[in-house]
Amino acid sequence: MVVLGLLTVGRWMVSGSADIAHHDHPLTPRDYLNASQSDPAPFDFCPIFGPGDIVAERRGQWGLLKSRLHQGSNARIQRVVQKALSGLPVTISVLGGSVSACHGAGDDPIHPKCYPSKFFAWWNSVFPHPASELTNGATRKSDSAYFAYCSGHHLPDKTDLVILEFDSSDPNDSEWLNHFELLVRSILVRPDMPAIIILGHFSPQIQAQSGFAGPELLHTVVAQFYDVPHVSTKGLLYHDYLANPEAARSTFYTDPVLANPTGHDLLADVLISYMMQQVCDGWSATMGHAFDVPYMGSDGTDSTTGGPNLFGGVGQRKGLSPIQKESDGGNVGATDSKYAGLKVPSARLSDRPSDILQFREIEPFCVSANDLINPLPPSLFYGSGWHDHHPTKGDGHDDMHYWYAEQPTSRIRVPIQLGAGDVAIYYLQAPEDQPLGSVSCWVDDNVGGAVELSGVADVPSVMPTLTMIDRHVARGSHFVECALLGVEGQPTPPFKILGIFTT
Repeated sequence: MVVLGLLTVGRWMVSGSADIAHHDHPLTPRDYLNASQSDPAPFDFCPIFGPGDIVAERRGQWGLLKSRLHQGSNARIQRVVQKALSGLPVTISVLGGSVSACHGAGDDPIHPKCYPSKFFAWWNSVFPHPASELTNGATRKSDSAYFAYCSGHHLPDKTDLVILEFDSSDPNDSEWLNHFELLVRSILVRPDMPAIIILGHFSPQIQAQSGFAGPELLHTVVAQFYDVPHVSTKGLLYHDYLANPEAARSTFYTDPVLANPTGHDLLADVLISYMMQQVCDGWSATMGHAFDVPYMGSDGTDSTTGGPNLFGGVGQRKGLSPIQKESDGGNVGATDSKYAGLKVPSARLSDRPSDILQFREIEPFCVSANDLINPLPPSLFYGSGWHDHHPTKGDGHDDMHYWYAEQPTSRIRVPIQLGAGDVAIYYLQAPEDQPLGSVSCWVDDNVGGAVELSGVADVPSVMPTLTMIDRHVARGSHFVECALLGVEGQPTPPFKILGIFTT
């Protein structure tokens, strides 16, 4: 977990010490809304694609337009923009895999050559504030299957904008459509009501595997359902890459997946150009010059203390404040209309009308081996045959945290909490020449419904995967039990569990 800004170091010591960067120069907040309606826009880049737009001059209007795979209403983004226009601080958070963790571009999540720092530097040039913060919770060798359940371990308690970068780290598999949806939904239903931008990194390796129809198409489906913007470097790079792949690879990439510093420049520009458009549109709407975007200014609620009802269905979800009490009467309709773009659908992406009657809101619960703040107590391992593994710093060969067993019949029992009722195991799989063991896992005493998980698969190298072992489990406290398979007394390859997750 990495924090850029004025955060306390100890709060973010999830796995290793936190890296902190401070502003080199004092930042003075600006209240852009303290202006008359006749004043011109105070931003050089407005109007977008105009003579003052240096990103468009560098990348070209057509490529930047094609980079916007989906925009939607931009309601939550406008809420962030109009907060910044008022001179208030904004917290920006990043979740992703190796690209967002800056592997191949400084290998430091706050490296100035990496896109999160580049975007935050631009943001502070437009909306300077000493209390604005950037947190980079990206983790190498991770995809949305992990963050769908454990994003809370990598995000601050209160954030305004979350950037999700998984187009090149998720497999092109329909199961990951469900994982990515769960990640997006779990962030949207948070009490702080953050906005989300899905940022796509175009990867030559993904193109070789899937052609044009890569995992980003699955992510666009989620973006459309949840009204979340999706921007990608694919629109700028794809046809140039087909025409001259060697030139593109040498210019933008460290390897077939990772972006080099020039590739991070492109990622930052795609993100900045989209936000420039939102700033210009938000300013025009606030001043009454245009009506392209909804006005989401202050109504007495704050994203960090409460807000409107997020859900489109009837009833109130636990932990959320209603828009207004029934006694407010006539103002309810106006408030509902204003915040229609903030509501979360009262159903999942694949639900049918009949499913809504039994709908249970997700409450992701994550028991992760890399949670060093609240690890499993040692008593769970005593006499079980299971052990915990934590890599030493700089161990590139085995840099994951996991629980493992090597003696057949070894059992571990882990307590869990359930909301929507799904239970999954996150574990490592390896190719046949590096075999791992197998386990049987079940929930509570449902041994008859146990699911066997194999550590061997048709994969190019050791990599994590997620398998659902039970669904529709009752809400509340339960436990998961896993037993290593094999003949007792005979050696067997270890099985490695990264985490146990529930919704």
